[in-house]
Amino acid sequence: MMIDFHSHIMPAFDDGASDADTSLKMIKLSRDMGVNTIVSTSHCYPCSSADIDKFLSERERAYDELMAAAQNSGVDMPEIRLGCEVHLTCDLTRLRGIEKLCIDKTGYMLVEMPSSNWNDNTIDYIYKLSISGIKPIIAHAERNIAQKSELLSALYTLDILIQINAESFGAAPLKKFIDNMMKNKMIHIIGTDMHNLNTRHPNMDKAKKYIIKRYGAECWSYLMRNADIILEGEELYYRDLMSFKKKSFLSK
Repeated sequence: MMIDFHSHIMPAFDDGASDADTSLKMIKLSRDMGVNTIVSTSHCYPCSSADIDKFLSERERAYDELMAAAQNSGVDMPEIRLGCEVHLTCDLTRLRGIEKLCIDKTGYMLVEMPSSNWNDNTIDYIYKLSISGIKPIIAHAERNIAQKSELLSALYTLDILIQINAESFGAAPLKKFIDNMMKNKMIHIIGTDMHNLNTRHPNMDKAKKYIIKRYGAECWSYLMRNADIILEGEELYYRDLMSFKKKSFLSK
């Protein structure tokens, strides 16, 4: 089982795949790496209920185009699960129908935090979301490390899950951060965040190799199991979370 929980594969929809041919090439590369489920998480910037409905309509159009192209191409398709990467534009709980943006048939939502400086409202918006019946998954949390430490600490105390991009595993500037997060049970999901075939391409195979070498095969299985639990719509409880330490030189 290999699940890519963060991707931009819908053709001509956001800043991901430019067309259906590119989508299928990205999917084929992923499939060749062993990925059997891809969660499609196109960018969504909701500021009103109308924005939500428009996004869902356009996503359906893009999905239909992708499936038609796949049928004509003969590509061995993995399972595609529909979701989105919801930018924290405001207090999302105030938007009617916000639950429609959860990952396919679950109560989990992939949330992209602001790249600008956070304030208390930023954390409050995530808190409100977490008590509304929606479980936030913070997308590529490694991008947030420059935020104020007290705000990061406040975020991590909330009922959230954390996703890290595959390319960040093994990146020298992030090794200490990821080691710390792993040790403290604070990395739960992995995704490629693939957008194209060159600068942001499918790379689950490299991440898998690195994770198994550094933290052990059980860590990789844990990350995949978490993704499977979420996609089944089941609760990922705190007691299910696990800690992983960097393997010693002698144990490698």
